[in-house]
Amino acid sequence: MEFEGRIIRVFPTRTGTSQRGEWKALPFVFAYFENGEQRFEDRVRLETFDTNAMKQIAPYCVTDGEGKAVIENGNVKLKTLDIKCRCGFSHNVKDVQKKDSNEIVTVNEMRCYKLEIIAASQHQSQQSQQPTPPFPPQAPADDDDLPF
Repeated sequence: MEFEGRIIRVFPTRTGTSQRGEWKALPFVFAYFENGEQRFEDRVRLETFDTNAMKQIAPYCVTDGEGKAVIENGNVKLKTLDIKCRCGFSHNVKDVQKKDSNEIVTVNEMRCYKLEIIAASQHQSQQSQQPTPPFPPQAPADDDDLPF
């Protein structure tokens, strides 16, 4: 499914190691209208494992003096109110064993497979005191330079 909408919240990255090696996922909240007749927008928590998508989001995140993302109330602080984009995502259900027990739980898996940034809101976040860089900023060249 692909929709035009906006990223309204970004969470800190999740990292781990699987049988295929180390991985990094960036969770975020995507708000969209499924059809033009809807009064209220739908919101989903998605995550992407795509480093190119992470590079597209990175310039809109507030960073500290060391280039790390500023985290407030469990969220990455954004330079703008929202990030307008076109997002493709899929959903699935899978059974996962809890780490500290033999219990199996069923979880929803919402993955972003395509992300195209259209523009960011021209209004700065009320929380952000830093000026917004020229538009659009260049994404970092190295994955290790991402603020997440």
